[in-house]
Amino acid sequence: MLSLIGREIRDHIVFVLAPCVVGLLMVALTVRSFLNGVGMTFVVPLAFMMSLPLLIFCILGSAQMYGDRANKVSALLGTLTVTRNRILVARILVGVLTILVTLVPPVIAILVLMRLFVPGAELWYRMVGEISVTLALTGFACYCAGLLVGWTTSRAGLIAGNSLLLLIIVSLVYIKGFGPEVMGVLLLCIAAMLLRIWHTFTSTAL
Repeated sequence: MLSLIGREIRDHIVFVLAPCVVGLLMVALTVRSFLNGVGMTFVVPLAFMMSLPLLIFCILGSAQMYGDRANKVSALLGTLTVTRNRILVARILVGVLTILVTLVPPVIAILVLMRLFVPGAELWYRMVGEISVTLALTGFACYCAGLLVGWTTSRAGLIAGNSLLLLIIVSLVYIKGFGPEVMGVLLLCIAAMLLRIWHTFTSTAL
């Protein structure tokens, strides 16, 4: 499994590193905002910056699946007695790790800086937690949308499908906001997409 994960990271290193770099820039923005005494005004530019990783998560999933179909990666690995289930799990783990490495550092930075600079910071912890979990689920939903659409031979369909699903997911969060309700909807969407991805990936002839 570790070798499969390593292969996925090497094959898609740009899309794995790019959102992580954005995450580090978000940390730098947060630190600078607190040190300059501008308080919570960093939230707005941070929200705009987060839209870029969401797009990259979607592209990462698409690249994994589209590259597999175009280059017959699964067919090659199948000759090495690696099951499709293991291949799919390895890909999803890479997506999850990328999302966590992107989001966890900014969240930790925000919590530490709030504790140091914001009086009564404990009152904000629940809000930060809900926003963080919602963003993580949104990122994973975007990644799953990429996996779902990526298993196609049409580049036009790939672009159109990614754009449509990404717009739907982001619009859902924009309309519903952050909290348990939108988390539940995102979990249902993720479960449905994962089921469809698993069925399509494991049943399609290579």
